[in-house]
Amino acid sequence: MKAVNKNGRRKRPLRVPGIIGICVAVLLLSFYLALKLIPFPELEAFMQRQNSTRFYDSEGKLVYVLPLEDGLRREYFPLEEIPESLSDAFLEQEDSHFYFHPGVDFISIARAALQNKKAGRVVSGASTITMQLARIIVPRTETVSYKTKLKEMISAFRIEAKLGKKQILELYLNSVPFGFQTEGVASAARTFYGISMEKLSDEQIEVLAKIPRRPSDYAPKKSYVYENRCPHFIQYVAGQYRKAGKKIPDSLILSVDTNLASRVEKKIQEKLDEYTEARVHNGSAFAINNRTGQIILWVGNASFNDSEHSGQIDGVLVRNNPGSSMKPFLYAHALENGFSPTTILPDIRQDFGGSGVYVPYNFNNMFNGPVSFRNALASSLNVPAVYLLNEVGIDSYLERLSKLGYEDLEKNRATTGLSLALGAAEVSLYEMVRAFSVFPNDGRIAENLSFLKDETCSEFRKVYESDTARIICDFLSDSNARALGFGNAKVFETDYPSIFKTGTSNQFQNIIALGATSEFTAGVWMGNFTGETVVRQTGSSIPAAVVRMILDFLSDRYGACSFQQPELYEKRSVCALSGLTPGENCPAKVNEYVFKGTEKNRVCDWHYSINGRIAVRYPEQYAHWASGRNMNGGLQQNDLPVQIVYPRDNAQFVFDPLMPSDYQKLHVMATGGGSRETTLFADGKMIGSTQGILEWDIPLLRGMHELKVVCGDSEDVSVYTVR
Repeated sequence: MKAVNKNGRRKRPLRVPGIIGICVAVLLLSFYLALKLIPFPELEAFMQRQNSTRFYDSEGKLVYVLPLEDGLRREYFPLEEIPESLSDAFLEQEDSHFYFHPGVDFISIARAALQNKKAGRVVSGASTITMQLARIIVPRTETVSYKTKLKEMISAFRIEAKLGKKQILELYLNSVPFGFQTEGVASAARTFYGISMEKLSDEQIEVLAKIPRRPSDYAPKKSYVYENRCPHFIQYVAGQYRKAGKKIPDSLILSVDTNLASRVEKKIQEKLDEYTEARVHNGSAFAINNRTGQIILWVGNASFNDSEHSGQIDGVLVRNNPGSSMKPFLYAHALENGFSPTTILPDIRQDFGGSGVYVPYNFNNMFNGPVSFRNALASSLNVPAVYLLNEVGIDSYLERLSKLGYEDLEKNRATTGLSLALGAAEVSLYEMVRAFSVFPNDGRIAENLSFLKDETCSEFRKVYESDTARIICDFLSDSNARALGFGNAKVFETDYPSIFKTGTSNQFQNIIALGATSEFTAGVWMGNFTGETVVRQTGSSIPAAVVRMILDFLSDRYGACSFQQPELYEKRSVCALSGLTPGENCPAKVNEYVFKGTEKNRVCDWHYSINGRIAVRYPEQYAHWASGRNMNGGLQQNDLPVQIVYPRDNAQFVFDPLMPSDYQKLHVMATGGGSRETTLFADGKMIGSTQGILEWDIPLLRGMHELKVVCGDSEDVSVYTVR
C-alpha cells in the first residue's frame, strides 16, 4: 500500500541522488569557472617567454638558431607543424588517456598505487602530460611528497581550465626538457640526430619519446653543430629587438642573401690571405637595396671564429675614418651652394688662414693646377676638396651630413676642422653605404633600413635635389675623369652602369670602397682592428675588387639600369682648361652639364695666340704653380732682400691624420736674392741651399717652429705652428 498525506494525496519519494548530482555538477562547474577565471600569472609568463629564434635567409634557408642567454636552445613550432607521428609517440609513452582526463588521470593514479604497493617500491608513475607541463611551468622547490603532488594536480586542473588540449600538447612538446641544453622536440631532433624533426625516422622518434624520462642514458654520439651563417647580422637583428624592448619572434625570414654572403666571405678571405704581410687582417662588407631600403648583405668579418684577429668584432658597425669616400657628399653639397659642374677648382698649394688646415700633397704627391669639378671628384684630389669645404662652410656641410645619417658628427663640431673634407671623422660602414645610396636613389635615403624579407622601408628622406644626385653619378661613373688619380684602373670598368668611390685613412689602417648600381649600393672596409698601419702598397683597389664582385653578382641576377640624366641641365661644349665657353684659341673642349636656359658663359680668355702659337694666361692664383712648370706666370726673382712668402709668419697648420707622417711635408717658398745662393734653416738646422727658384720641402712636425732664409747679408724669419 502506498503512503498518502493528510489530504489524501500520494507522497512523492525524495530524489536524493538527483539532488546530489546537481549539487556535484554545480560544485564542479563552480570549481572549473574558478580555475578558469582566477589569474594564473606563472602560466601567462610561461606562454610569453622567449624561445630560440630560427633565422632564415631570403631564400628560406636556415641561417641560425639563436640560443637563449644561458645557452639553452628551445625552438617553438605550432602543433600542426610537428609531425603527427612524433606527437603520437609522446602521447603513447607519457599519457595515453590525454584527451580523456581533466589534467589528472585518476584511473592511472589508482593503478600506479596498486602496482607500487604490490612491488613495495615505485615501479609506476601517473603523471599526465598536463601535470608534467605544470611542473615545467611551476618548478618544484621542495622534495617530492603528497603535498607537492597535490600542488601539481591543482596546477594541472588550472591549466586544463584555461587551455585546450591541443594548446597544452603544443606547449608540452615545445618545452619538454631533454638535457644537454635542449628543450622541445624540434631542438632535440637537431641535438641528438643533427636533423630537423620532419626528417626523423620511426626508430629515432621512438628513442626521442623515451629520452625525457632518463636524459643521461641517451647522450648524443656527437655534438650537433648548428648552422651559424651571418653571425654578426644575427647579433644586430637580435639587438634591435632588445633595444626596442620587444620579444624576438620564434621565426624570422631575413632580407639577406646567404649565397652572396658566402661568396663575399670567401673573396675577402682570399684578399686577407694575399695581403697578410701588409697587416690587412680584417674585412667587412655591407649592401642594401636602394629602392626598398632592405639589407641584402652583412659580413661583419671574414671569419667570426678568427679569435687571433678579433673575428667577432662587427666591422659593419665599427667607426673608422672613411677618408676620400666621403668626398661625393661634399661635392654634391657644393653643387647646391653656388658651385656648378663647370666650376674650375684650384689644385695648388694653399694656406687657408691662421687657423686653417695645411694639406701638403694629393695622394700622388703632385698638384695639378686648375682642374674641373668633375675630374677633382672622380680622381679624388685632396686640395680641391679642402678648398670646397672652406668655401661652403663646415657648419653647413655638417648639417647636410646629419641629414645623410651621420648624426654623431655634429656632436664633435668643436674639434672638427677642414680635414673633414678628407674624411677626418669617425663613421661606420653601415652609415657610409646608406648615405652613398643617396646618389643612385635620386637624392633620397631610407629613413630606416629593413632586415626582414617582407618588410620594406616606407619612408625616404630627400637630402639632395634629383639633378644633383644624377650629376654626381655621372661624375663617379666617368672613367676618363678618374684617370688623373687612378689611371686605367680596370676594377672600375663594369659591363653595366656603376659608380665607385674609394678612400684610405689613418695612415692606411683603413681602406674603403663604395660602389653602386641603379638598384643596389655596396661597401667594403678592410684593414685591422689593432691600429697597425697597413703597408701602403695595398691601396683601396683591394676592397674595390670585392665591391666589384658584389655588384657583378647582383647585376647578373637582377640586372642594372642606366642612371637617369638630369632634367634641368644639358651638356654643352666648354673649354677643358677654364670651363668657359670655348674661344677660337682653345685647343681642347669637353662636354659638361650647364643649367638649361643659361646664357652662354663668357668666352675663355685663358688661351691666346702669340706669334702663331697658343699660350695660356693663368689667373693670378695659379701663377706660382705655373712658374714651376715653365708656364706663363710665376714669382719674379729679383735683387730685393730675400723674403719668406710661404708659410706666412704666425701661420697655424693642422697635421693631416689621413696620411702617413713620411708623406707630410711643408713646402717653403721665398723670393728675392736675385741669382745668389740662398740657404734655409729650420729650428737652427741647415736644410739646404739653392738659387733661382727658392723652394724647399721639409717634414711637417707638430709644435712651434722657426724658419730662416739667408742670402748674403739679407735674411728673413717666419714662425709657424703645427697642431
